Amino acid sequence: MAGRLEAVRKEEGLSQEAFATRLGISRGAYQHYSKGGREIPSSVLDSLLREFEVDPYWMLRGDDEKGGTKIERQLVANATTVALTLRDSYEQLGITRDLEKMIAATQFSCFHLFEKRKPLSEGDLKVVQNLAET
Repeated sequence: MAGRLEAVRKEEGLSQEAFATRLGISRGAYQHYSKGGREIPSSVLDSLLREFEVDPYWMLRGDDEKGGTKIERQLVANATTVALTLRDSYEQLGITRDLEKMIAATQFSCFHLFEKRKPLSEGDLKVVQNLAET
């Protein structure tokens, strides 16, 4: 994972300092992650997704081809959409949630319950948003 993190930084053409700032971490933390000295936490994976649209599944799996199969990419896209919708709904309501727990719950929902092989519809998103607001 460390090598993929460094590859993303270089692809973006950013210095270590600028890349770390965009991820919301210190340069020292970035250096630990990029050298494999520390495991990359889900909060940094979330920042990679938001800031650089990096597929967290690719970061974790390390496939040569980003994102695996078309079905796997769609499942990741669905999980990501749900997680970001929940986070935004919680923020609007002023509710604080542990991001790592929310990501774990979202992944469980999308990968084990939904198992949809197509993009989430507007109706799906409304259901998720309504659940987040209750």
